[in-house]
Amino acid sequence: MNKGEKATRTLSGTLLCPLMVGEKAVIFHQGLITRTSRVVDIHSRTADEIRFETLNTQYRLLTGPDCEPAEGCFSMAMAA
Repeated sequence: MNKGEKATRTLSGTLLCPLMVGEKAVIFHQGLITRTSRVVDIHSRTADEIRFETLNTQYRLLTGPDCEPAEGCFSMAMAA
């Protein structure tokens, strides 16, 4: 990777908080919660995906109907 070139990640999951420039994205995917570095730009949003950029990475978050629901994360935490 060249200096200044950002990594690219594609995840299939759900945003747990609204995506906002200047804030970290919080994503539930593969049974885990990922917090990104600060969001610097939101490139596009559709019903099936969100493309955004953080300080370190270009993200493509797949959010279509086949993605796992965020509720599963919270129901397990509440039961413990």
